[in-house]
Amino acid sequence: MRKASLMCAVLASAALVGCGDENGAPAPDTKRVTIELVEHVVNESLTDHPPMGDSAGDVLTFANQLFNKENTTQVGTDQGYCLRVDVGKSFECTWTAFLADGQITVNGPFFDTKESTLSITGGTGAYAEADGYMELGFRDTPMGTVEYDFVYQVILPY
Repeated sequence: MRKASLMCAVLASAALVGCGDENGAPAPDTKRVTIELVEHVVNESLTDHPPMGDSAGDVLTFANQLFNKENTTQVGTDQGYCLRVDVGKSFECTWTAFLADGQITVNGPFFDTKESTLSITGGTGAYAEADGYMELGFRDTPMGTVEYDFVYQVILPY
């Protein structure tokens, strides 16, 4: 029994080799690419399901512009939807960024009052085997303007 437990521990450790290090660095056969974008909220619609007002089940759909990190040049678009889950606190979202070299799809929470981290769930083109996450940050913008910082940490095979 003791030998079997030791063998299981050794095999489990061996299986984890190549999964990255304790600092989140990618495995040796992968590379990390950082993509920094600014989303301009220009086209969104909220479908208010009963009861009237902010309630679980409301759906936000959008199709917006994506700009470079300097916020000077449009480099793509995005589209997706968010389902209100926790009233006044969060939505659960899925959307796709359309860039010149491919698409990146993310899924995860959008918090009303704090920054969010979403999982990269797939992609096409240069991002066909993408993994990683996207950090969403609020931007300080003039009244009537809504923008978000998107920082993608994309892990790709070499």
